[in-house]
Amino acid sequence: MDNLLEDFNQSLHKGFIDRTIPHKGNFMPKLLINNKDENVLSTIINELYKCKSFTISVAFITESGLASLKSHLYDLNQKGIRGKIITSNYLGFNSPKMYKELLKLKNVDVRLTDVNGFHAKGYVFEHEHYASMIVGSSNLTSNALKVNYEHNILLSTQKNGDLVYNIKAQFDELWSKSIPLSDTWIQDYELIYDEQSLKNALHIAREKRVMQDNIEQTMKIEPNIMQKEALHSLAELRKSGKNKSLIISATGTGKTILCALDVRNYNPNKFLFIVHNEEILHKAIEEFKKVLPFSKDEDFGLLTGKYKETHAKYLFATIQTLSKDDIYNNFD
Repeated sequence: MDNLLEDFNQSLHKGFIDRTIPHKGNFMPKLLINNKDENVLSTIINELYKCKSFTISVAFITESGLASLKSHLYDLNQKGIRGKIITSNYLGFNSPKMYKELLKLKNVDVRLTDVNGFHAKGYVFEHEHYASMIVGSSNLTSNALKVNYEHNILLSTQKNGDLVYNIKAQFDELWSKSIPLSDTWIQDYELIYDEQSLKNALHIAREKRVMQDNIEQTMKIEPNIMQKEALHSLAELRKSGKNKSLIISATGTGKTILCALDVRNYNPNKFLFIVHNEEILHKAIEEFKKVLPFSKDEDFGLLTGKYKETHAKYLFATIQTLSKDDIYNNFD
């Protein structure tokens, strides 16, 4: 027991105070991420095989996420190790089929909470002399456990530690206010789930219609007489192999829209828009967005005293910034 406490002390000292100490203990706090060498799932499986019991509190569970643990939970059942899972039907994410799979787990008690905005992601493992926990961003989904960019922390604590005491107390309180998962509940949920799926499909369809309407409205922006002549001349110059041209136009005749229309017609890989005033840049970007229906926000960038977004497809610059040697020399 003394060795265990010493291991804890050294692990916590290295993890939270001085990373340079040469300690390689069993209780080091650890950041869990998904990459080619490791993932969150492997740590969960490792903790399951070492624990005496476990509790999981997650908002979202998928069939594939559950499937990645099924064989391991079966092994635990063979050893008489049980666990608890609390989840919910928050946002209608969890499917009835997944709930049916949960019910098949003989050594796992499952309850459902109706806490508003339930969005927990916590895994607690009870060991013989200590407890460990994973808290962070990963739900029990295959992507969250193996693929997604996630941040989770693995922590260990003595059984009398304040952290594990509070986590267990919160879980126990939530458990007492939750209802057991049952066949009857799943049957009722299937009716709601199908209705919610229909609503979601209709919502997506409405969003697509709105987007299409916006695109159609944008494509309706037509050039005026001056702009038509200028666009025709620009097209003819390009056909003849010319790569330079100058358009002189009075204030208020639509030079910004003219530029945007030419970009829409020509579709260049990169475009540089230069003015003398930063306020004009922001207005110009708004005008360009009206004319270019398939553009994204990240396609537009600023080159000013404050912003250096030179990676953007459409770059809007002030002449004051562009004329600086360290900036200008970076352009062809």
